[in-house]
Amino acid sequence: MFVLIIGAGKVGSNLTADLSEKGHKVSLIEKNEIVCRKFAEMKNIKVICGDGCDLLVLQEAGIQAADIIAAVTGDDEDNLVVAQLAKLQPNRPKVVAIVNNPRNEWLYNKKWGIDIAVSHAAILTKLIEEEILFAGQGE
Repeated sequence: MFVLIIGAGKVGSNLTADLSEKGHKVSLIEKNEIVCRKFAEMKNIKVICGDGCDLLVLQEAGIQAADIIAAVTGDDEDNLVVAQLAKLQPNRPKVVAIVNNPRNEWLYNKKWGIDIAVSHAAILTKLIEEEILFAGQGE
């Protein structure tokens, strides 16, 4: 499977390394040149240093052939732009995106090009609520 990852923060870095180790073809787009150099040394990863919201950068990274796009930048607006650009491609890759600000969750849907939205705050809230509910049943 070919995965294009936009953003090499903590989530993007770990995702890139994990998918590459599991034998997937991975391209990574990152703005920070220092981070780009770190990943350029890794085998089986194509690294593009640039803005993932730029269609030419996305094309250089292989968006036309990607099966999955992971928009995992720290900026919700950038993640949404990447999703919109991905859905304009003939291959229409699946888009997984991180929701950084819980107030933006309502935008992260298929209408905006997002197939799977991941909100750390929503996941943690749900786990805490389930734990509270489960703990209350044991009393």
